[in-house]
Amino acid sequence: MMILLNAATGLAVNPKLIAAIKIVENGRPRLIITMKDGFELEIPHDPEAGLDVRSIHRRLMVSV
Repeated sequence: MMILLNAATGLAVNPKLIAAIKIVENGRPRLIITMKDGFELEIPHDPEAGLDVRSIHRRLMVSV
């Protein structure tokens, strides 16, 4: 099962391949997703573009 992170770009992840998820609050919040192979995705909080990192974090935590 894939979780869609950004509808505009089609970016999605497989929750089974996620090693860690965290929200960094330095200025504008960012969601950092670390995959099991070490690759990191960084998603900036941008509600105007439909990117609510807290909502994405919540969906990922439920699916992991």
